[in-house]
Amino acid sequence: MSRIVLERIRKLVEDYVACWKAGESGIVVKDVEKLYIGMSDTPCERKYLITVHYSMHELPFDVLKKLPVILVKTHEAQNVNHDHKYLWAWTAQIVNETHKELPLFRDTELLRQVNLLFRINLLPERRLLQVFPEIIDVISQIFVISAHLAFPLLERLLRAKCIGHVKVDGIVTKCFEVPDARRYEVGRRVNKVGHLLYLFEHNYATDELRSDLEDFRSLCVKVYGADGGKYGYRFIDGWRNALLHGEEFWPTMNAAVVNLITLIILHEIPSHRYFDAKKRVVENLKFWLETGFKPPSIFYPPEI
Repeated sequence: MSRIVLERIRKLVEDYVACWKAGESGIVVKDVEKLYIGMSDTPCERKYLITVHYSMHELPFDVLKKLPVILVKTHEAQNVNHDHKYLWAWTAQIVNETHKELPLFRDTELLRQVNLLFRINLLPERRLLQVFPEIIDVISQIFVISAHLAFPLLERLLRAKCIGHVKVDGIVTKCFEVPDARRYEVGRRVNKVGHLLYLFEHNYATDELRSDLEDFRSLCVKVYGADGGKYGYRFIDGWRNALLHGEEFWPTMNAAVVNLITLIILHEIPSHRYFDAKKRVVENLKFWLETGFKPPSIFYPPEI
């Protein structure tokens, strides 16, 4: 069943991209990589969004873990469609339901940064603009704010996972090598997130996650015409440098990095923990929906 669902979802994404490229969205796109239409509702969305055909919380867990990579394909046509929002919101909800059971999130600062990143990306744009129309410049550039949160979070997340080689402050405690880079000796500081990604992928990721990371890299190289370099993640370092040095930063870069964080987090959750948490979350959501009140602690479903 999971394989059939996964194939259908891949087909939906392919059809979604083809729909936009064929102009059926009704929106003329001249420079796709710079496109940001976070509130779009076009015929392409109504026909081919994953969430039109499936509920995010009902997808098989092994399918859900593939979505952060699969959705990068949509960046060929549109940046952050509603599928991204639902994936991020559901991930945040599950993390907050399971964080006490996951060793990674004993780091309360890491959990705080995760929640902040997802909150920024799930802001109710329409409602905010209705109440505060003067913040339209902020809302239209929210992806830049998000990216300034996403890169430090990604770095902290990777350092936490690579604790056998680096400390949380980035100081190396065990030697390792990265292609095209000077050998990391004990006492040296890792200053490139792409190098941490290489270390993580080759020394800490599970076989399943390693395969997904390879697919993520390959798809990014294809979709963005990016340069992975010998260590595979040179484009991530390039994006971060562009952001920090005030160069033009594209919405697709932010969405890809948030998806990468989402991918790593979802693989952090054991299947049995996920299913237990899912049951609790669905029961709680049903209660809150019946009362007509949504507490601030609720991420899912997102307000589109």
